[in-house]
Order: sequence, then C-alpha cells, then structure tokens
Amino acid sequence: MFGENYITYVDNQMYTKYMSTSSSAVVKRGVTKRVAAKKAVRKTSIKKTPKKVPLKAKAINIKEAAKSIKNTGAIKRNPLGHLLMEKMFREAGFRGGISTKESLLKAYSTDESIFSIRPQVVIQPKNRGDVEIATKVIAKETKRFDSLSLTPRAAGTGLGGGSLTDSIVIDMCAHLNKIGEVTIKKDKITFTTEPGAMWRDVEKKLKTHDAYLPPYPASKDICSIGGSVGNNAAGPDSLRHGHCADWIESMDVVLHDGFTYTIKPLSYRDFKTLIKQDHEYARIAERIFNLISKNEAEIKKNKPATAKNSAGYPLWSVIPEGVAKFKKGIGNFDLTRLIAGSQGTIGIITNLTMRAIPIPKNTTLITIPIFDLEDAASTITKVLKYNPINVEIFDALTFDLALRNPSFFKDRLDKTQYYRVMFNMYATYHVRFARKIPEFTVLVTLDEDTTNETDPEEIVKEINSGKVKARVVRNAIESEMYWQIRRASYTLSKFQDKTKRPAAFLEDMTVPPENLSKFFVQIKRLLKEFNITAAVHGHGGNGHFHFYPLLDFTSKATPALVMKMADTFFDTAVKFKGDICGEHNDGIIRTPFLDKMFSKKMLDLFKQTEHTFDPDDIFNPGKKVNPRFDIKETMRTTN
Repeated sequence: MFGENYITYVDNQMYTKYMSTSSSAVVKRGVTKRVAAKKAVRKTSIKKTPKKVPLKAKAINIKEAAKSIKNTGAIKRNPLGHLLMEKMFREAGFRGGISTKESLLKAYSTDESIFSIRPQVVIQPKNRGDVEIATKVIAKETKRFDSLSLTPRAAGTGLGGGSLTDSIVIDMCAHLNKIGEVTIKKDKITFTTEPGAMWRDVEKKLKTHDAYLPPYPASKDICSIGGSVGNNAAGPDSLRHGHCADWIESMDVVLHDGFTYTIKPLSYRDFKTLIKQDHEYARIAERIFNLISKNEAEIKKNKPATAKNSAGYPLWSVIPEGVAKFKKGIGNFDLTRLIAGSQGTIGIITNLTMRAIPIPKNTTLITIPIFDLEDAASTITKVLKYNPINVEIFDALTFDLALRNPSFFKDRLDKTQYYRVMFNMYATYHVRFARKIPEFTVLVTLDEDTTNETDPEEIVKEINSGKVKARVVRNAIESEMYWQIRRASYTLSKFQDKTKRPAAFLEDMTVPPENLSKFFVQIKRLLKEFNITAAVHGHGGNGHFHFYPLLDFTSKATPALVMKMADTFFDTAVKFKGDICGEHNDGIIRTPFLDKMFSKKMLDLFKQTEHTFDPDDIFNPGKKVNPRFDIKETMRTTN
C-alpha cells in the first residue's frame, strides 16, 4: 500500500518542509543511554558462589575499599562490616548471589536519577527465605557495624535516587519475579506477583483475561511491579483510578525482625484481634494506631490538597474514615498504605496480591490544542466534569522535537503504521495547526458510558470557547500519532543536545488543575530566568507536570544550579497549593525539601513512623526521613 518512495517523502520532503518553516535551530539527535545502561547491568550478572566460601576468596583490599567509599561523596563508611557480609550471609544459609565485583558495584551505583553512589555489596535473594536471612543478619550485625543496611532495588528506573546506597543493595528482580495466577470471582479480578516481575509481563498476562492494572506508569515497559508499588507510582489513568496503593489487596512484607507478615486492610474487630498477638507486626500496628489517634488533627491538616502525592508517609490514608468511625466498625486500618510508597524504608515486600479491572472498550479520544496558556486551566476544568479516564498533555517543544526526529519512531511502529503516523503528524502541523505548534496539546479519553450518555460532539461544543477548538478523533492512525508523541516526550528531550542530560529533579510537581495555567506561566518564566530548556509532558487532569531540564553533569557548576533551581521551583509549586512529589517519590532529591510541604510536627510524625517500623534504621536509610546523602556531593559527574 505504501512503498519506499513514500517513506522517503515522509522522512525527507515533509521534514525538510517543516524545517524550512520553523524559526528554531536544528536539534541534533542525542544518544539514548537508558537502554545501554540496562544492557550493562544484565551482562554483569551475579554468579552464585558455593555455600562455604572463605572470606579471603571474595575479600577486597581494605585500603582500596576505604578509598572507593571515600570517593562516593556520601558519608564515610567503615568497610570492615561489608567485607564480612558474604561469610555472615552464607553461614546463615543465604542461597542467592553475593558480589563485591567492581564492575557490578559500578553498574548498581546509578539509576535513572541524577545521582551516583557506590554500594559495597550486591545481593540477589533466590526467594523470600533469603530476604529474611539477609534482614536478620543485618539486624544483628548493625549492632557492631552501624554502617550496614539493606536497600531494595528493582528495575533501577527510579528518578529520585531511591534505590541507591553506600551499603548493601538487595536486587529483587533477579529471582523474585514470578507471576501467579489471575483469579476472577464474582466480577472481581485479582492476581499475585513477586515484586521483581516486570510490569510489561504482568500486563501481558492480565491482557489474556481482558484486564489491566489501571495505575500503570508511563515507564511500564521498563519498570517492575515492586518498584512501582515501592514508589506508589501512578500514571495516565490514575486521574480516575488512583495510585498503586489503591489496588493492593494484601502484601507479604519482611519486617525488621526478619519475619514475613501478610499485611492487609483490617476491620476494627480484626485489628483488636491482631494487637493481642505477640509479634512485631502486632506491636507496630498498635503503635501506629496510637500515633494516628493522638495526632489526628495534625495529620489531617497536613494532607496534601492534590489528588496525586507520594511524599512522606501518608498517615492520613491508614484510617481514612477517621479514628472515631473506625472504632464504631466503619472503615479499615490499612498499613499497606504506608508500605506502598515507603521506598523500602520500613520493610521489604516479597509478594503482592493486587486487583485489576476489565480493559475499557470503545473509548473516545478528544484532542484540544491550547495556543494560549491562559486557556489551559479553564479548559481542563470543563473536561473534568465528564469524568474522563485520563487527561494527558505535551508541550510545544515535545511536538517540535517529534517533527524534527521522525526516524525516532521507526523502532516503535511497524513499517506501514510508521508511514501513516508520520504523514498524519506532518499533515496535522501544516494543515490542521496552520504551521503553528500549540503551547499544549491535551488528550482526553472518555469511556463508553460517558459517550452513551452525552454525545462526544456535544462535549466538544461545551469545551470550545474563543481560541480553544477541541475535536473528536475518529481516525485510529491520528489517535496513535498523538499517543506516540505523548509517550516519547522524555526520550525526545534527550535529542536537543547530546552533550547534556535531561535531569530528573523538578519533574514531579503537582498543583490543583484550576491553578495549572498560572503555575505553568511561572515555570516558563523560571526556565527562561535560569536559561534552561525542558520538554514538558504530564497528567493535565491532575495538574501534574513532568519536565527534565537539560544540564551538563560534567560541569562543576551543575550541583549548585540544581540546588538553587530545586529550592525556587519547589517554592513555586507550594505557592500554588501544590506538592513537590506527585508519583516519583522522595528519594535523595526531595527528602531534604519536605519541610516546604509539611509542618515540623508532621515531619516528626514521619520520623516516629519510620522508627516504629525500623528502630535500628536497617532499611534504606536517608530516604523519606533523616536525609543523609548530600545532594551536591553525590550528584553524578557524567551525562
């Protein structure tokens, strides 16, 4: 149907025509490093060593270890405890992989964040028993060596540095990646999975039952389920369906005593039964209940105004109906709400049972080009009246980069689809948009119930006003074109300058949708003030932006610039009644700034919560509370 001449036309003629009408400079394609980094980690696999291994067989020179640790820029650590770890783990019965191989430690020293911190040991548990053994060993040995800790790591796609540590990485993806059966009972769909399972594999299995997990993140093709739950991730459909935490039935968690407990929502009767028992889960549950009871007013006062938030420990979600109603048998006590989003700081998840729902059928896409930023908030507010599944956005720079880099989409589409999608993209720019790129392109997905109740064309008429001209997309290729651009925004941003890196540290701010226009006007002003470019995309229905300033991490001036920008931009989000952390969590980058969102008393409640679960601070210290990694000193120095 379409031949090679046609692709030449798309790649060359339309591209050339676009370039000739654009006033911007040519943006050269950069190198995508995410894939290369992941290949490096996969190639450097951990080999299981024999159960009885003399310490000297794996030992490294103590002076060299101390030198390596010193160069991380983190707190200086005593390496001796780490040098003993393999011997300790093996003697305790740990069966998985253990390594101090330099190339492997280097691979685990970075994730998708702007940080680089070298761990001292990497372990890959074979099963839940190994996680229990590792926890018990660290809980005991931290009395002698307070530098020891366990930091869970999944696929390494986190953007805040949450999986980085200068102690022991516990890789949950290597072996704990089994997906259980999907169960359908009385129209309720549930499934079980280990935390290391990749989201794409879970999605594939659910799809055989015409089901899906609604809070899927945009990174679903490369992230794990456990990492997503650990960050309490969210995504496009979270506008209607919430975060990962909202879809958890129960979870198996290894607590600080090294035992696994099944944690799930409890009625008041079940809660009273639990706290009579003699174990750590019971003790923790009772103390958290008392903490919430005594500080309920402060907790409610500090609950973020935005629908999306992954900052701090959400104590306001543990007893959502309130303590008084709970005591009368209304509502539940739910510690899964604290563990989901805790970034492995209060326990290690070893298994999950989650809900799913049927894949929406016969959805309708409405596109809204916004040429004046002042129209964005009012337009999205109108859209929200129709309870859309999602309201996604991408900015002018993202569209511009897509037009300049058509070959980027070749690997994402089959040949015939590629020709059609590219033709549609250029035709939209030249004909529909009259060679003017909208400040924002808004994509609205409506379900069949909504469009059966109200004709989509009537909804469009309600949205339209002045320069805002919404339209129903009837063509599947056009729909695919818009979604391809939206999903590609982050990667396309790398093509602006191959000597720089899109930096994840401002990318998670959220404001109420009604403040979206004023907020983004301020963001554009600040980007200009700092002389920074950034492609923007996000979840418009939640007022949630993702943008990644292009920075040169080989420059010595970059760390100070990051700190100044973070301080200024975070203040702007809070000024517009927003938060600094919508779905990517606190990690290293946002933990020190939580005082911008929460009162001093609330921050102390977070510390008490963490200490209740983890009294010896053995789980991923320095995240969520008690920041210990200096942002400037631990920043990566490569792009």
